[in-house]
Amino acid sequence: MRSVSGKLHKLCKNGFMDFANNNILMILISLVFIYAVLSILVSILVEWVNYLTKERGKHLRDSIHNLILDEKNAIMGEKFYNHIMINGLQSLRNRLPAYISSGMFSEALVDIIALQAEKEGVTPNNQLTEEVDENNKPVKQMMLRFEKGVNAMEPSDFKKLLQSFVDKSGKDYIQLKTHLENWYNDYMERVSGGYKLKQRRKLIFIGFIVAIALNVDSLHLLKVLSLDDNLKNNLVKTAELAADNYRVNNGNRDSVLQVLNQQVKIDTNVRAKNKTVMFISSELKKMNKESSKATCENNKKISQIDSTLNIIAVLNIPIGWNLNEAPASWFGEKSTKMTVGNTASETSFLRYLHHRNNSTDWLNVIRYIVGIAISAFSLSFGAPFWFEMLIKLVNVRRAGKAPEVAKK
Repeated sequence: MRSVSGKLHKLCKNGFMDFANNNILMILISLVFIYAVLSILVSILVEWVNYLTKERGKHLRDSIHNLILDEKNAIMGEKFYNHIMINGLQSLRNRLPAYISSGMFSEALVDIIALQAEKEGVTPNNQLTEEVDENNKPVKQMMLRFEKGVNAMEPSDFKKLLQSFVDKSGKDYIQLKTHLENWYNDYMERVSGGYKLKQRRKLIFIGFIVAIALNVDSLHLLKVLSLDDNLKNNLVKTAELAADNYRVNNGNRDSVLQVLNQQVKIDTNVRAKNKTVMFISSELKKMNKESSKATCENNKKISQIDSTLNIIAVLNIPIGWNLNEAPASWFGEKSTKMTVGNTASETSFLRYLHHRNNSTDWLNVIRYIVGIAISAFSLSFGAPFWFEMLIKLVNVRRAGKAPEVAKK
């Protein structure tokens, strides 16, 4: 026991337990920060695809159609979306509403049922008179119209459901709306779960595209961060700034992008070195310029993507395609000459790069494929997950810093 405690004391004395300068912790912070920035890019791309395909509006429309589906009576879904309250929510570009409140849903549905009864000739306007319930309390006219509208419907499960809401409300219109709103909210909670699952699959798919398009090999990133102290220190410094901003602004992604761009600044010379970033940025701008859907929202997404790519390029994150780097270098002429660094760490780093870029053995290929797969899966977790992880790691590192007074 004495020997074990003596070894622990020696490790602590040598700085092994100093979290502020712990190499493993700094590598983790750098890697998590890279994932966080790339996850922002993935999130923006998913949102952009959803905007172009009108995914959210279509999903909401299909969900409401299923909620008020009634095969025995008129097509309620179409009537609901043609109602003046709901139709007025559509934008000038004929985009379906992405959100409908429970209050608006109940108002529109009640009005549709009531109007249906009037069209059937069941409740002409001249017969709409105030009635009283068992407590001699006046019943609101809208409640009477809705109840008679339900009675005019053909027998169906949907009619039974509406009738149960009428019975539970006790001829109280406010209670009726409350039941309809609770029904709608409960259903939308289940629908949102299905939508998140669908978006999760899309995040994985876009994550794979980003990982391949930017050549994000996680195993290579891990190795480079362990050998390149300058890169690691710069990333940790910027990561702490990003974590603080994310926490202060309650996860505001645009604020994080703005602060990071101000920190790294737009260095066109450094940015130009990353040919992959330059190519993707120019192609996206060209596509948007030539597209007939070049709206303000599209321009905003392009700007956000460009800001994220600028951060990636200026921070010199070791990703992107290059003819002299793996895997593109595997298909060209192999270099037999290896440059030797000034120090042992530089020599080790250059030896690793030489082996990775020039060796096409099966282990190198498998390692690359696994690295891409890890990146794609990691990016699918989303930016909030990685920023929360980053904040925890930064807090651990700061907990290891000794106060200035103690140092003196």
